[in-house]
Amino acid sequence: MKIQFIRIIILLIMMLGLAACAVQPLITDSLPPQNFTKENLLSGAVLLGHPVSDTDLPDIDILAVNDEMRLLLGSVDGVTDSDRLNTLVGSLQGNNFSIYYDADATLEASKVFEEQRGNCMAFSAFMVAMARELDIDIKFNEVFIPETRYFEGQHTFVYQHINVIADVGNEHRVLDFNFVDYTPAYRQKTLGDDEAFARFYSNLAMDFLSKRDINRAFLYLRKALSLSPDASDLWNNLGAIYRSAGYSDQAVDAYGVSLGLDNTNLIALSNLERALRNRSDFDLANILSERLQGYREQNPYYWYGMALAAYKQEHFELALKRAKDAISLERADHRFHFLLGMARFKVGDGGYRKSFRQALTLSVTDGDQARYRKKLDTLGIRDIKPVSSIGRVRHPETTRPWWWNP
Repeated sequence: MKIQFIRIIILLIMMLGLAACAVQPLITDSLPPQNFTKENLLSGAVLLGHPVSDTDLPDIDILAVNDEMRLLLGSVDGVTDSDRLNTLVGSLQGNNFSIYYDADATLEASKVFEEQRGNCMAFSAFMVAMARELDIDIKFNEVFIPETRYFEGQHTFVYQHINVIADVGNEHRVLDFNFVDYTPAYRQKTLGDDEAFARFYSNLAMDFLSKRDINRAFLYLRKALSLSPDASDLWNNLGAIYRSAGYSDQAVDAYGVSLGLDNTNLIALSNLERALRNRSDFDLANILSERLQGYREQNPYYWYGMALAAYKQEHFELALKRAKDAISLERADHRFHFLLGMARFKVGDGGYRKSFRQALTLSVTDGDQARYRKKLDTLGIRDIKPVSSIGRVRHPETTRPWWWNP
């Protein structure tokens, strides 16, 4: 299992909810009729041999704080919420507390503390539990990483990153693992505890599914849906469980419920198209496939993903073309311009300097700037500077990030 050391980055931002790109609603009037009710799909009888009751469902105390955690918290003081948050992070640092990123470790707060590992969901639960013990107003925050939506081999997943937002005075501070290029530009929303816990259980359900433990996958997903019954992505995951168990009709209906809740859910639409094709319903599958492709072609992150894939395969001319396609739909994302610059550099197109300059101009965090500078240094390019900030598009970040470096 690959373990990677993680730092925590804390950003101060004043606004959330910026959309990465405009999303047009999908037309879903051609969806197949529902053969199974929601209640039937949630009963699990076809999977477990009997209907599931609430007493069958798992119950994890996700935010529980143990005595060792309280002992550490006893050293945290401060008059203001901001002071206490700063002292908490400093106290963790002073106690040489390091969290290692483990993508498979969806752990409750106390286990994160004991094992010093976890994924973004686990880290967020840990920080919420600790901060709330100090009476700090802190919430879970869901961040959508758009370019990972379409490229995961035979199955289609959506990567929904979780971090936390602490309201301290007039500031909103985002606490985040530094294993994704977090930026306020991503579409995101704060979550209530039930919504966040539903994602916790869904993570565990998908872990069980990957191990072919269908029964526990269903029970954990059923728990998730009991907490957030109108979450489109959870119904998509339920469809994945039914499909993996060989119940294609139930899978199709679960994907249909998902799309009924959010008709812009491309993951559910993609999975539905494949499920229909698997049961030889080719006419409808072809209709959905055409609609899906039409939507993707209007989405700059689709072209960005195509450009990344082409670049990794050393098809640099194609990467250049696809990066231009992405920029034609969204000019303000610095990653598009940097990738275009890399592709231009590889094919000998002198326009790479302009692309790199645009990427530096549009990037707003020290982390982005440092990564780009490091890459340019390896290429022997050290004289490119961003253009004047006049008229520059910037995301609403009001301070420089500060790092916790154990």
